[in-house]
Amino acid sequence: MPSITNTIPNLRDLGGIPTGSGHHTKSGVFYRSAHLGESNAEALDRLGVRTVIDLRSGPERLRQPTELPPGVKTVIADVLAARPDGVAAQFARALADPERATRLLADGSAEREITKIYRFFVLDGAAQDAYRTFFEVVADPANHPLLFHCTAGKDRTGWAATMLLWLAGAGEADLEAEYLAVNPAVEELFAPIYTVAAERGLTRELLQPVLQVRPAYLAEARRSVTEHFGTIEDYVTRGLRVDRDALDAVRHALLGR
Repeated sequence: MPSITNTIPNLRDLGGIPTGSGHHTKSGVFYRSAHLGESNAEALDRLGVRTVIDLRSGPERLRQPTELPPGVKTVIADVLAARPDGVAAQFARALADPERATRLLADGSAEREITKIYRFFVLDGAAQDAYRTFFEVVADPANHPLLFHCTAGKDRTGWAATMLLWLAGAGEADLEAEYLAVNPAVEELFAPIYTVAAERGLTRELLQPVLQVRPAYLAEARRSVTEHFGTIEDYVTRGLRVDRDALDAVRHALLGR
């Protein structure tokens, strides 16, 4: 029988994260993952998941459709609605053309582009709409336990998880540790891409800025929050237009108090 983590790639429970004053986030309430695949019913049942928030774009959902079991609600929150032809799409096309891939990814250009996307997560209007939907769903205890995901579960999902833990009071080191902890699972998820790329003469090092998460990416999103809004609370209430009652409900769900 496959394990939950084999059935749902890059699955992580947001519980157990230190939040200061000796408190930790609750386990079994919020989960994050990569795309759910086709054989998710048993795993979701074992986790008790009631609601799934899908952060992917329309084309991604068409390429990898998810059929959830009866009783599990799905909510679409397309973070990249304003960038349907973003880096991921360019990267997929470039893999078929090694020379194009090298031009796209070499000399730090890929890392600079991904860094821009993290700023986009914070400041773009469509991304803000998607994350507002995310928080509104997360705030309702009737939706718990809840799982949220994108395709790899590293960037859009990583920023969503960071916002939750930041609101709960997690410190910078713990935020970064949780964010970076997905890299081994992501490497496994992308193993076929590395294999095909190697056959086409593209090195792992060339691809990693796109296929990994890095401290600089998260730092850019956090810097965008503090520079434009001041605090994570102000970002959620003013930038995402989530009301204070919902914010308090999110904190209560994370901390149980």
